[in-house]
Amino acid sequence: MTKRILLIITLATISLFTYAQGVSFSYLIPKNGYITAPVSPFSVRGIGIGGKVGIETGASLYNIPGLAMTDLPFSYNKPLIGPMFSILAPLQLYWKIPMKGLQVKLLAGGFGWVNLNPKINTGNMDRAYRSYENWQVLNTDFKLKSKPGYGLMGGVEFAFKVSRKFTFTTEFQYLYGSSKTSISGSYTGGGNGQAISTKNVNLDASTLIQGLEISLGVKF
Repeated sequence: MTKRILLIITLATISLFTYAQGVSFSYLIPKNGYITAPVSPFSVRGIGIGGKVGIETGASLYNIPGLAMTDLPFSYNKPLIGPMFSILAPLQLYWKIPMKGLQVKLLAGGFGWVNLNPKINTGNMDRAYRSYENWQVLNTDFKLKSKPGYGLMGGVEFAFKVSRKFTFTTEFQYLYGSSKTSISGSYTGGGNGQAISTKNVNLDASTLIQGLEISLGVKF
């Protein structure tokens, strides 16, 4: 219930900011994950203070098909968590470089990240543990808890002014961060000629929030 209330409040807040500032479509190409789909119009960036130099924030609601995990007893290059909705909120310093018909903005700072009702990708998790144990048959029965995450981000924005009221923007940023994610439960399986066995799991892992973010938007 708390997460639902948080989601409703966040969406309402972002909608108000969006009406005042503009809208954007943000795509995230995560490392060892699936490309995210934007939840429009619930993405707004560039809310802040300053002139040529300043500070800005914003928020984006993402529909995350899958992200990778680290700090596991094995390495695996496919998404192990997802699908889920996630909220990204950056806080960055910027420096504007005006040019003829174009404005370049350099950005650097950090971000906060909250996963809403995350789920385990059971198929990929089963295959990961099957390879780790070298078993032919294995099924996991896991639960997870995801804490808010954070990280660093930086990049560049190009703004093209098409009229006195409208400006098109294209933004490229790289994100590097993670969120603590605990996994508990058990898995059952075995190999050829082996008896079926069950092992308990209680891990403090991390969800990897790393990749390229591309945003296309309009400000008015």
